[in-house]
Amino acid sequence: MMHWTASELHWNHVVFHDAEAANWYEYRSTGLGIKFADAVSRAFDVITRDPDCFQPAGGDVRVYRLDRWPFKIYYEFDAEAQHVRILCVMHNKRRPDYWRER
Repeated sequence: MMHWTASELHWNHVVFHDAEAANWYEYRSTGLGIKFADAVSRAFDVITRDPDCFQPAGGDVRVYRLDRWPFKIYYEFDAEAQHVRILCVMHNKRRPDYWRER
């Protein structure tokens, strides 16, 4: 479990799916997996700086679209507790409601 300073960021098995995608990119081209992982890490930082500014996806869930990568990050934000919970890092080609089953 990791914590960012702007607010509390929780993510559990997301890191494993993220690593799977990074490994896939790295296998395709040396260094590409690292670039993907860096983009996800930067996205987590952006989300924690201003979690309310991204598109609502239903209920307390919001979605952040990664620049230059076909992935979205679904997360919940509890404004009162200043708590961000990452639900999934999902490829855009997956079925749209995949993240709701997690």
